[in-house]
Amino acid sequence: IAGIELGSSKTATVVAQVSVDEGSFEEVINIIGVSVSASKGVKKGQIVNIDESVESAITSIEAAERMAGHNIDSAFVALGGAHITSQNSHGVVAVSGSTGEIILSDVDRVIEAASAISLPASREIVHVLPREFVVDGEAGVKDPISMSGVRLEVETHVVTASSAAIKNLSKTLSEAGIKINDMVFTGLAASYSVLTETEKELGCVLIYIGAGTTSIVAYID
Repeated sequence: IAGIELGSSKTATVVAQVSVDEGSFEEVINIIGVSVSASKGVKKGQIVNIDESVESAITSIEAAERMAGHNIDSAFVALGGAHITSQNSHGVVAVSGSTGEIILSDVDRVIEAASAISLPASREIVHVLPREFVVDGEAGVKDPISMSGVRLEVETHVVTASSAAIKNLSKTLSEAGIKINDMVFTGLAASYSVLTETEKELGCVLIYIGAGTTSIVAYID
């Protein structure tokens, strides 16, 4: 698994190997390659010169490949910049199963319903993050699967980005020989790497200070 971030001052690549722990049979991620190279063609988190950004990406990717001893053909990619915005959204569906138990497909459907927000053509949804579920009027549910009910609602936080910025990032990595598995907002990616579940539950603010932009993520419950 590889991760790539084209930042304003540096391009970073990390390569990990996923293995199964023989004792617990759980998947373990081992970092086997890391590289950081000077960034070109990126200003305030957005690509302003495709050729220069491709050159920076290739330099970083090749260095990480040499360290890892593996070729990278796909990666998860960090997406940042002042074009990122977010808003809250609400979704509601009827529970579909004959038993009245909520299953994964119900959760997927209600999140999809919350994704149906009005957006200009120049913007795209990057993340739909569930905040809490409501089962038959009972709020504060974190995981509704296997609960009984007839009406499932969800409160979500929707992160959107500029379509042009996404296309420029996609083109840069495509020309560098990389297929994008998914894009992740830089602030969210940073929060996964440094915050504990307890910190997020109690409430905290993560401030990710980059060379060109600063991302802020607020957590509670």
